[in-house]
Amino acid sequence: MEKAAKRSGKRAAARRRALCRKAAAWQRRLRRAVAIALIAASIAESPTRLAYAQVGQLAGAGGMAGGAGVGQSAMGSAAGLVNGAMARLGDLEENGPGWMYYGINAADRGLGYRGSYYTMGGFIPYAEDDLGGVWNADLRGHLSNYGGFFSNVGAVRKQFWGGTLFGLGVFWDFDGDQNQYSDTTITDASGSYLFSGGETYQQVGVSAEWLTDYGNLRSNGYIPVGTTATTMGPFVGNSLLSQNGINAGLAGADLEVGAYIPGLADWAGMVSVGGYAFGNARYNNVNGTNLVPYFGGVYTRMDLTLIRNWDFSLQANNDSFFDWTGFARLTYRMGGSRRRNVPDQMEQPMMRNEHVVRAHQAPVQAINPMTGTPWRVIHVDNTTSVLGSGNGTNENPYTTLKAGRDNATLPFDVVYLHAGISQETPYSIPVPPANPLLNPDPAGSPPVFPSSAIDASYFFNTNNQYLVGEGTSLRLNTVSHGPVSLSTSNSGRYPVIANAAGAAVVLTNAAGTVTNAVVDHIAIRDSHIGISDGPSGLPANGYASVNDVRIVGTGPSQRGVDITAPGTGLSTFNFTNMKLNGLTRDGFAVTSASGTGDPQVNIKDTSIRNIDGSAIIAENLLGEGRVLADNVRIHNTSRSGVFVDNGQLILLRSVVNRAGIAGLTATNASTVQVAQSSFAFVDIGVQATSDAAGSQLNITISDNQIQTIQRGNGIVLSTPDPENGATIYANVVGNVLPANSDQDIVLFDGNAGGGGPGSSNLWIKASDVDNLRALNADASVLEAFPNNPTPTVPPPPNYNPALTVPLPPL
Repeated sequence: MEKAAKRSGKRAAARRRALCRKAAAWQRRLRRAVAIALIAASIAESPTRLAYAQVGQLAGAGGMAGGAGVGQSAMGSAAGLVNGAMARLGDLEENGPGWMYYGINAADRGLGYRGSYYTMGGFIPYAEDDLGGVWNADLRGHLSNYGGFFSNVGAVRKQFWGGTLFGLGVFWDFDGDQNQYSDTTITDASGSYLFSGGETYQQVGVSAEWLTDYGNLRSNGYIPVGTTATTMGPFVGNSLLSQNGINAGLAGADLEVGAYIPGLADWAGMVSVGGYAFGNARYNNVNGTNLVPYFGGVYTRMDLTLIRNWDFSLQANNDSFFDWTGFARLTYRMGGSRRRNVPDQMEQPMMRNEHVVRAHQAPVQAINPMTGTPWRVIHVDNTTSVLGSGNGTNENPYTTLKAGRDNATLPFDVVYLHAGISQETPYSIPVPPANPLLNPDPAGSPPVFPSSAIDASYFFNTNNQYLVGEGTSLRLNTVSHGPVSLSTSNSGRYPVIANAAGAAVVLTNAAGTVTNAVVDHIAIRDSHIGISDGPSGLPANGYASVNDVRIVGTGPSQRGVDITAPGTGLSTFNFTNMKLNGLTRDGFAVTSASGTGDPQVNIKDTSIRNIDGSAIIAENLLGEGRVLADNVRIHNTSRSGVFVDNGQLILLRSVVNRAGIAGLTATNASTVQVAQSSFAFVDIGVQATSDAAGSQLNITISDNQIQTIQRGNGIVLSTPDPENGATIYANVVGNVLPANSDQDIVLFDGNAGGGGPGSSNLWIKASDVDNLRALNADASVLEAFPNNPTPTVPPPPNYNPALTVPLPPL
C-alpha cells in the first residue's frame, strides 16, 4: 500500500509539472505574440515619424527655433525605432518558439522533380484539446529555381504518450512548378503540336509519426486529385511517336524507420532507411495498361543539427522509374533546432515530400530507320457523316477509304483505319462509272469497267506501304526506340471493308509493279474476293504480307484469298493468323493460270471454317511455286479440305475435321508432303490419284493421325490407268490409324490385272506389307483391283525401302 501511494504521488507530481510547463509555454507564446505586435506597430508608425522629422527640418530652415528642436527630436526617435526592432528580433530569436524557418533544398534530380528550391515555413501551435493533444498549423511555401511556386498547408495534431510523441497530419499540397522540363514540339507536314513540360497538380496527403529518444517511425500517403495526367501519342497529326508524352502526378506512400547514431550525438545525428511506391492508375495507355505502372524504391537519409539553429539533411533514393535521385537540404530555424529531443519535436514540422511526385516523359517522333525521316500515318475514320471531310491527321481523319488510299503516295506510308461505324457501314470504294470510251463497239456491246473494277478495291500506290486497322499488333521499327506498337485500342475491334464487285484488297497496283505491301488487323465481308494479287500479280521477287485478317462470307460465290500469279518469276505471299468463315467459293485458291508464275504462299496459324468448296487449293504451280500450310485448322468443307492438282504443297502440324471428300486430295503431277497432322470425321484421310498420261505424283505421308467415319479409308493411293504411264512415288511411314476398325490403307494399282510386279505404277517406300501395317497401328492394307477383284496371284505394288520420293520446295 505504501508503494502504491508513492507511485500515485509521483504521477500526481508529474501531472502538476506538466501543467506548469504548459502554462509557462502559453505565457511564452503570449509574450511572443505581444512582441510581434509591437514590432508590427513600430513598423507601421515609421512613415509618420519620418514625416515629422521632415517637417521639423523645414521649420528650422525658416528660422523658427522651436521648429529646429522638433526636427532633432524626430530623428532621435527613428534611431530608437531601429534599435528597438532589432532588440525585439533578438529576443524573439533567443526565446522564440522556433515556429518560423527558412530552407534551401538542393536537388538536380529529386524524387519526381528537378531543380533546387527555397522554402519559408511555419509550424504554429494554436490549440490544445481535452485529451492533451496540441493542434498545429504546418505551413510551407516554396519557390523553385525554375520560377515555380508550390506550397503545403497542413493541420497536425501531436500528443505525448509516456516518453514518446505521436503525430498525425492532413495536408493539401499545391504544386505549380510547371517549368522543370522544357516544352516539346512535334512537327510534320500537317503542322506543329506542343506538349508542355509540366502541369499544375494538387493532392491530399496524410502523415503519421512516432518519435522516441532512440529513433523515429514515419509514414506518408499522397493522393493527387483533380486532373492528374495529360498525354500525347501514339499519334499526333500524321506522326507516330516512338515515345509518348506523359505528364502525371503520382499517388503513393512511403515508410521509414530512423535511429539516433551514438557517434553523432553532438549533432543529434540520425540515419533513416525506408521504402516507397508510386504510380498513376487513374489513366491508361492506349493498350489498357496503367499510364505509370506502380513501382517501388528504397532510400536512406541522414539528419544532423550542425549548430543551434541549423539543420541539415542528405537523402538518396533509388527505384526502377526515376533511377537514382536525392537532395541536400539546409534549414535555418528561428529559436533553435527542434530535433535534439522528444519534447522539442512537439514543434518540429513533419518529414514528407514537399513536391508532388510527378512523372514527365517528353514525346519523341518515330523515325523510320530505312529512310531517316518520320513515319507518316494517314488516318481514316468513317464515324462522321460528312463524307469527304478531314485532312488525314489523327485529329481530323479522312472519312472515306478512297481518300486514304489516294493520299498514300509515299513509300512507307501507313493508312490507319479506325473502327468507326464500319460494323454497321463497312468501308467501301464506289464502283467507278462505266467508261464508254473503252467500248470497242459502242453500238454492239455495253460499256466496260476499267481494270476489272480494281478502282473499287483498296490497292497500293507505291512500294513498302501499309494498310493497318485499329487494334493492330503490328510494330514499326524506329531509330531511337526499336519496334513501336501501332495499337490504340482493344485488339477485338476490327475495321470492316467490303467490295461486292471484286476484291476488297489488292496486294499491288493495277500494273503489278508495286511490292512489299503489308495488311494487318482488318475484317473483310460482303466481298466477291477478300484479298487478291490483282490482274497483273506481283512483280518478280515481289513480296506481300497479310496478318490477322478476318474474311467472312455472307453471300454466293465469295472466295477468301485468290492468288493467280499471272506475272513471271518468283513472288512470296505470307498469310498469318487468318480467320476465314462462311465462304461460298473456297478459302485460299493459289493458281498459276498461265503456268509461268512461281508464287510461294505461306499460310500459318490460320483457321478456315464452314467453306462451300475446299479450304486450300493449289493448282498449276510449276517451278518454285508452292503452298506451305503450317498449323492450319480446317473445319467443315463441302469438298476436300486441301486440294492439290499439278501443284506443290506442304501440310504440317495441321488439323482437318469434317471434309466432304477427303482431308487432302492430290492429283496428277503434284508433289505433296503431309506430316504431323490430324484428320478426323472424313471419308478419306489422304487421297492421291495419278491418272494423267505420263504424270508422276510424289507424296510423303508421315507421322499423321487419321480417324475416318465408319467404313472410311485412311489413305488411298491410286494409279487407275495401267496404260498411260502415270505413276505414284509414295513414302508412307509412321502414321496412326485406329486398330481393329474399318479404316484401311488402300493401294489401287491399275496393273493388278496382269503384267507382274515389275510393271506396277505404284511405288512405296517401305520394307514390306507387314511393316507398313505395323507402322500404322495394325490397320489393314487393302489391295483393291477393280479389273480383277479376286486375282489368283495379285502382284503387290513395288515396295522399295531405298526409294527416293521428291519433296516440294520450302
